[in-house]
Amino acid sequence: MDTLFPQVATTFEVFAALVSAAVYLIVGFAAAARAPRDIRARVFLAAAVASAAPYSVTVLLWARGAGATFTMGVTALVGVSLMFGSLTLFHFTQVFPWRRPWIRSHGKWLIAGYCLVPIALAVPIWILRPLFTEIGSVTSDGSGGLGAVSAGMSESLAMLLVALPVLFVLGLAVPFAAVFSLYKSWLLAKATHQEAARVATFWILISQMAGGVLTILVVPLLHFVAPTGPWVTIAAFLLFATGLLMPLTFAAAVWRYGVLDLNPEIPPV
Repeated sequence: MDTLFPQVATTFEVFAALVSAAVYLIVGFAAAARAPRDIRARVFLAAAVASAAPYSVTVLLWARGAGATFTMGVTALVGVSLMFGSLTLFHFTQVFPWRRPWIRSHGKWLIAGYCLVPIALAVPIWILRPLFTEIGSVTSDGSGGLGAVSAGMSESLAMLLVALPVLFVLGLAVPFAAVFSLYKSWLLAKATHQEAARVATFWILISQMAGGVLTILVVPLLHFVAPTGPWVTIAAFLLFATGLLMPLTFAAAVWRYGVLDLNPEIPPV
C-alpha cells in the first residue's frame, strides 16, 4: 500500500504539477477566448480543467502530507476529474481537427458517459469509506504507516465488481480509443495533404502514446525495481515533458498553424 498511497512528494514533482496545470489552463482559456464557439477549443478547455485536480494532489501531498491528501473528499474529487478527463480527452480526439464518424453516429453514448461518471464513482467510494477512515486514522497518529491499511471483504468486492470495470473502461479502453482516433485523423490529414492538421495530430498522438506508456508501464515498474535510483527521476522528467507536449502542440495548432480555421463539420476528402 505504500506505493499506492505515497506519503511524500518531491520538489520536482510539485514543480512539474504546477507548471503542467498552469500551461494546460492558460492554453485552454486562451483558445476558448479566441474561439468561444469552436467545439475543439471548448472541449480542450474542459480537458484542461479536469486535469487541474489530479495535479493539485501532488501539491497537497507536499504541503499537507498523506493524512490531508488521501481522504474521501479529495479522492472523490480526483476520481471524478480523472474520469471526466478520460472522457474529455476522447471527446477531443473525436472533434479535433474535425468531427469523426463515431461521434456523428454515437454522440449520445458520450453524453451518457458524462452522466454516468458520478454514479460510477459514488458506488465504490461509498463502499470503500471504511478504508478511507482507516487511512486517515493511520496517517494522523503516524503509527504503522499506510502499509498497515488492509481492505475487508466488502471493499474487495467493490474493487472487483465496480472499480475494476470502471478502471478498465476509462483507464484503458477509452484512452486507447482516443489514441486510435488520433491515428485515424493523422492518416486522413496525411492522405488529403492537410499539413497543419497532420503536424498537430502527429505531435498530440506522440504525446498521448509516450505519456500512456510512461504512466502505465515505465514509471510503476521503475518504482518497483529501482525506487531509489536515478531512473525514476529521468522517467518523471520524460513524463513531464510528454505531458506538456499536448497543450503546447494545441497552442501551436491554434496560433501558428490555424487549425481552428478548418471547418470541424467538414472533414477533407
